[in-house]
Amino acid sequence: MLSRVARQKHALLSFRRPTAQLPRLPHTTLRLQAQPVRPIITDNSHTTPQSTERRRRASFQSHRTLATATDASPVGLGSYDPFTTTSTTSPSDINYESYEQSRPWGPLSEIRDNDPNSSLVILDDFLQTTPKILRKINGIGGDEDEMLANFDVSIKVGRFDRAVSLIQRLGQFFPADSPQYLALHNRYLAAMVTHMIVMRQTHLVLPLQKFFEVDMPNGGVIPDATTLAIMIRMGLRMLHGSKRDRTVRRYWEVAKKQDIEDLVLAAPVLSELELGEISEICSADLQRVAINSIELTSTPAFSQQTPQEAYEPPEVQAAHLKGHGLASLKKSLSLFSSNNEVEELLDIDHTDPEQHELYMQTKQRRLEADALSSALERWREEYADRRKSGMDMTNGGIKVNNLMHEWHTRLVGRLEQELELVAEAEAKTVRSITERERCEYGVYLRALSADKLAALTILDVWNVFSKEGMGNGVKLSTLASIIGRDIRDEMAAVSALEKNAAASPEKLNMLKWVLSSRRTKAAPSWKRILKTMQEGDPNVDWPPRVIVKVGAVLMSLLYETARITVTAIDPASKTPITTSQPAFHHGYIMNWGKRSGVMHLHEDLVKMIAKEPSASLICRHLPMICKPKPWKGLKSGGYYHYDTALLRVTPAEILQPQYVKAAMENHGLEHLRAGLDVLGQTGWVINKEVFDVMLEAWNSGKAVANLAPSEPDLQHPPKPSPEDGREAEIQWNYKVRDIENLKSGFHSNRCFQNFQMEVARAYRNVTFYLPHNMDFRGRAYPLPPYLNQMGADNSRGLLLFSEAKPLGVQGLRWLKIQLANVFGYDKASFSEREQFTMDHLNDVLDSANNGLHGQRWWLKAEDPWQCLAACCELRNALRLDDPTQYLSRLPIHQDGSCNGLQHYAALGGDLTGAQQVNLEPSDRPSDVYTGVAEFVKASIAQDAAQGNALAQLLNGKVTRKVVKQTVMTNVYGVTFIGAMRQVRRQLADHYPELTSETARNGALYIARKIFEALGSMFNGAHAIQYWLGECVNRITQSLAPAQIDEMSREALSASSGRKAKDPTQRFRSTVIWTTPLGLPVVQPYRTRRTRRITTSLQDISIADWSTDDVVNRRRQLQAFPPNFIHSLDATHMLLSANECQRQGLTFSAVHDSFWTHAGDVDSMNRILRDAFIRMHSDAIIGRLAAEFDARYGKHLFLGKVSRNSKLGQAIREYRRANSPRSFKLAELLQEQKRQRLLRSEEPELQAQGRAMVTPASIFESLAGSDADLVSSKTIGESSIGHIPEDVAAAERRPITTLVDPEDPALATMMGPLADASVVDNKRSSSNLDEEAELADEAMDDDEADLGSSTPVKSRAKGSAANTVPLWLPMRFPAVPAKGDWDVSRIRDSEYFFS
Repeated sequence: MLSRVARQKHALLSFRRPTAQLPRLPHTTLRLQAQPVRPIITDNSHTTPQSTERRRRASFQSHRTLATATDASPVGLGSYDPFTTTSTTSPSDINYESYEQSRPWGPLSEIRDNDPNSSLVILDDFLQTTPKILRKINGIGGDEDEMLANFDVSIKVGRFDRAVSLIQRLGQFFPADSPQYLALHNRYLAAMVTHMIVMRQTHLVLPLQKFFEVDMPNGGVIPDATTLAIMIRMGLRMLHGSKRDRTVRRYWEVAKKQDIEDLVLAAPVLSELELGEISEICSADLQRVAINSIELTSTPAFSQQTPQEAYEPPEVQAAHLKGHGLASLKKSLSLFSSNNEVEELLDIDHTDPEQHELYMQTKQRRLEADALSSALERWREEYADRRKSGMDMTNGGIKVNNLMHEWHTRLVGRLEQELELVAEAEAKTVRSITERERCEYGVYLRALSADKLAALTILDVWNVFSKEGMGNGVKLSTLASIIGRDIRDEMAAVSALEKNAAASPEKLNMLKWVLSSRRTKAAPSWKRILKTMQEGDPNVDWPPRVIVKVGAVLMSLLYETARITVTAIDPASKTPITTSQPAFHHGYIMNWGKRSGVMHLHEDLVKMIAKEPSASLICRHLPMICKPKPWKGLKSGGYYHYDTALLRVTPAEILQPQYVKAAMENHGLEHLRAGLDVLGQTGWVINKEVFDVMLEAWNSGKAVANLAPSEPDLQHPPKPSPEDGREAEIQWNYKVRDIENLKSGFHSNRCFQNFQMEVARAYRNVTFYLPHNMDFRGRAYPLPPYLNQMGADNSRGLLLFSEAKPLGVQGLRWLKIQLANVFGYDKASFSEREQFTMDHLNDVLDSANNGLHGQRWWLKAEDPWQCLAACCELRNALRLDDPTQYLSRLPIHQDGSCNGLQHYAALGGDLTGAQQVNLEPSDRPSDVYTGVAEFVKASIAQDAAQGNALAQLLNGKVTRKVVKQTVMTNVYGVTFIGAMRQVRRQLADHYPELTSETARNGALYIARKIFEALGSMFNGAHAIQYWLGECVNRITQSLAPAQIDEMSREALSASSGRKAKDPTQRFRSTVIWTTPLGLPVVQPYRTRRTRRITTSLQDISIADWSTDDVVNRRRQLQAFPPNFIHSLDATHMLLSANECQRQGLTFSAVHDSFWTHAGDVDSMNRILRDAFIRMHSDAIIGRLAAEFDARYGKHLFLGKVSRNSKLGQAIREYRRANSPRSFKLAELLQEQKRQRLLRSEEPELQAQGRAMVTPASIFESLAGSDADLVSSKTIGESSIGHIPEDVAAAERRPITTLVDPEDPALATMMGPLADASVVDNKRSSSNLDEEAELADEAMDDDEADLGSSTPVKSRAKGSAANTVPLWLPMRFPAVPAKGDWDVSRIRDSEYFFS
């Protein structure tokens, strides 16, 4: 089709005359050659399409407004599978015996048949004749292969009328009594029965029975066992009662007459359940037949990379890494090699601090330049690798991704339009040539969704150009063949997954891997599977004509719709001109007298794709060897060459940076920026003693502490025999899956730890610094990712302060306490912890002196590498005659006691909560985790005494470790279901003997007990959380005056018949607040509708920008309380950092864990207590309420009252009498007018406002209050101690945790929340975020009337049908009353931070 259109353009080219027009913007360069032996290209890109059948749709641009969440990869252009051309499949073996029996003529010469000496090989004349081609009627016709492919697609898309017509016409190719013709009937019957069962279309029963009982016999087709099994299944599934029994018996009697009962029972059509039903209906002595799962023909062997050559000590043994990451890192670290040192200037005096710092800044610039160049070199190498293999080379560029999104959207629309034209063509009796073609290929376009067809087409075209070269032309026939073959393969892949849906998880995952990797590693396995499918069903393979036809149609539609925006300078006016031009150009090449059509990409698109990315975007930050630049602006600070930002925000979030930029004017946010500078200017060195032991452990390849083993000894358990039963096989699959997941986790950890070891080795002789920036809440994070204080135990164990300070008497005490803390003995009193260290002094010295070759006591610690560092530090101090004079560098940690709950207790003045989290002075540390564990244990013991079987089984098994993670993360937004998964994992780790079912039920039971304990212990926190939630509920359902004015203008300008937009679908107000340090915090959660297109190759997510920046109410609601607490703990940390700097203390922190020298711990403790008191002495919640009033006070929000209340009845009566049909917008505009009149300074206008009657005025006149309002949403599942009413329904929802993925400390606390189900390897983390947002949107209540109202906290107040919505002026609930507890008492709390 595309070729024909192009030829028409080419023929018209000679008739065109030059016309006055704007200068042409650049197109693909014409390749006009003088020599005929070389290709000659005739470029048709300048001609205008003359055909009126397919007019080009006007180009459109995607628009988005500020603060709109964006998808970094709208069309899923990540790492593509490289393209390989599938070889032509050999034909199936010919059954000569069937041909001999079925041909209408008699056998060949009897003499030849009986002549044993004849050497002639004789084939039937039937096999040697030219294939018969039938005239096409209604798109049905062609040769045998084409009609079989058409039949296959027709039954897949449910066009059974078309399938019957094809069967009738295929009778001219197959004799009526041939097995092939019977197989067609069986496939039709099976597909129709399945369709009937799924769609419950009982009206098709009689037509199906007529086809089987009338049409087949009339056509001479004799049913076999499969046919009868299909009909029996239809009777079982579509009929009921005595009619079902009679029908099944009738078909069973047919099988008995043909003596094929055993074959019917053995047919793969019937399930075990259906066989059991047959045995009950037909005969009591029939035995049930067990149907074995489908065995895959081949199992792909996963290739393993050969280990890289091991480095001799002190080199770091390399992990089995793919790609160029490790090599790039080593090049970045080449500055530290002895033969690569920067030449020192002769006049540098390193005793002069200023000159030394200048010298180190010079080296830092060199280090950053090396990192930039190695990152670019790595990008070029990977670019070349992708080009060789045909993979994506767009490097995920936003411009290209947005362009792909636009192409996809346009192509989907064009495909849907084409399908409508196909339907119109099929309905006609007299058709044009084009309409006849549409009838022919339309059925193939229906085989897959338009989304999937568009995605596969774009990906295939992109892969081909990536392989052949973006600037080179590609033959149209090549593109058409590749696209058509991929569509065929996609259908075959879907069919393979459907047929193996009941297979074991291991086999199903293996099959998915083969299908998703069919272009790369699994290409041979895919070919074998495809060949096996073709042997069982030859129609799986399409004839070449069908493949090319389908591919050409899709390519022509892409050619028609794909556009690119091009900007050039008008030579005459010297002004820029922007036009939309075709992304592809079609032309011809003449090669040795043959003309071939070729496609080219627009040269501007080629430039866009091939442009190298900014080096600062692809290189990894390394620790600095000089002090970072102080933060002076949003992008001024930290590194010298790297383009680093002060604020970490999502790419599409514009509102937060604008707020911060405004706040920084006139030297704003000074204290916040100073705190980040304090963290960045803390000097570090590598602990060489720990590094030496760690390097030895690493190079051994064994699992030591948290170092991942190079070759984990994880063997699969023996597979159970069939006699062991289905349950045994399920448990075996679970164990195998867990082992494979564990292996994968070990490999990922070892790869990352390999990078950490290389960085530590390179920096082992220098002082380095860790520049910090912050997230939108003000939380500080180090920029270098591999080695920092927020890393795991091995990373922290390698870090020492660069400055050494004498221990002193108190410092020696704190060093001993630190050792007990990192060992895990951290819940005793300080004196007991100090004594613990002295009691194990021999173990401490042995650990420090002998490392891996001693008793290895340090490996028993909770944090082994930090324990080893403390052992070495204490050993070094004790070597001195006066240990208190030892110059110590080891950071000593002071950690908050569940810091989130500490802030809640202080906010609410909650004495009980304060006692639980060590805000209140006491002789011994309170441990909220132990308190919750004791509460749960006592409750379980009580249930066990009352005879609860599950409680008896779990009695004595609940420890502090089982509940700690759940208690710690509940305040940060983990839901009950997330907590249940955490407990389940703890039970599996500590009690592996528990069965999967017991662990699941036990986790549910224990999680309930934990949440009951939290709900009873922290009542004050509970009240504050619900107040915060109600504020968010009103903010996110409010409209600003500017928005209302805009709606008013739209309503006035709306033409007749055009419906005004629903104001309830335009909520854009996000939650914004200001921290005590002046940082404005803007919650970034906005609706980002994403449609996932699932193919067997990869999942592709398409972002739909039509929703603009509407807020995601559910995420705004559930995220606000934890985000608010995060902003407070960030404020506390930065206040402490600045004061420590002022008093000369070295300071570092991991959110609520503060670090300093041992000798300065007492001073830091006083500082952090004063900072906490200073912050919470202010009315934080009161200030927040005042800020909300100032920020949103003029908004109107959507409130709801009970339908049957006095208020509800009065408002309904008012609407019956006054409201127009579209009262949503009318009442909104009326209320806005009333509020403006009431706020007027003119008494007359105020009187007019008071005289107006609106639902809000009725609410006020009847003394309506907050108690009368029904909350459509509350903080719900993420509140402290909340247990959902329907646990089963909540468990079925996708996991949507509010944990910041960039927060390593919090991510470590949360741990994996995924259930023990198999994770699809095709999905990336970005895709999980999208899925979480989709889940949030799916769970948002659809607005009924003016909005839904399904309270989470108490559904007794009414559903959407039992509430009346109304627009109210913004008023926030009263702030919860604060308790009497005095925050200043923490000055006397020894264990507040400990």
